[in-house]
Amino acid sequence: MRQKKIYPYLLIAPALLFITAVTLYPTIFSVYLSLNRSRRGVLEFVGLRNFEIIFNSGDFWESFRLTLIYGFLFVGLVMVFAFLLALIFNRGLLFGGVYMSIIFIPWMLSEIVSSVMFRWMFLPEIGIAQRLLGPIFGDITFLGNDAGAMGVVIGATIWRSVAFAMLLLLAGLQTIPGELTEAASIDGANRWQAFWKVTWPLVLPTTQVTIVFLTIQAINAAGMFLSITNGGPGRATEVLSLYMYREAIVFFNFGYGAALAVILFLLNAVLAIVYIRSLRSQVTYA
Repeated sequence: MRQKKIYPYLLIAPALLFITAVTLYPTIFSVYLSLNRSRRGVLEFVGLRNFEIIFNSGDFWESFRLTLIYGFLFVGLVMVFAFLLALIFNRGLLFGGVYMSIIFIPWMLSEIVSSVMFRWMFLPEIGIAQRLLGPIFGDITFLGNDAGAMGVVIGATIWRSVAFAMLLLLAGLQTIPGELTEAASIDGANRWQAFWKVTWPLVLPTTQVTIVFLTIQAINAAGMFLSITNGGPGRATEVLSLYMYREAIVFFNFGYGAALAVILFLLNAVLAIVYIRSLRSQVTYA
């Protein structure tokens, strides 16, 4: 009997050991690095000095501000477009499978492919999107303008992420029994009232999970910024994850970069707790 209880754990032990090796060890080592600084290839213990420098750094707070701006616009716009598409597909659509396949093409493309494609579209003078949209916005060069460069990255990430968010929301909508909306219409509720009184409360847990998931994605966004703008023009699109990459990989400031990684890890841990609680509330609703 005891062997039967232990046997399942033995089966998953190799996977647990592998996950521990590739996640736990780097995390612990990053914490260790964050308490040191590298001088001529030798680590020197400095305690919390790296964190003190970070929180007194104007570059850090500027990157944090840019991350908040990007995250707010990215999450908000993705949720709006994804919810509208989910509502359309939930009502039934002729050739819906074909349209859904087209919508999912951006999600299937790799992040680098999507980034390079958007960068080429907004290249000065020769980019097709630059030539079409530039005159509308006062002949600006998008990748050479602070707001324009951020807008291009936000547009690229929205284009790539809407499909997955829509799928989550559509799954939530399809769990709502049709009898509830029929009962609401029989009681005299119009479509708008039925949505706010019946559909919205039931799809709210799924919406919360989707928002938290997108927020985690926004905090860790680096590939799109690196490939499209490389943090430019100047440092106008240098979000936290890209700031950490530059300090650790480009400038070889490993202690400082590791301290930034620890801060990002703590932000992700908080969001992970919110995500787990949102999942529990979704199960409770179900």
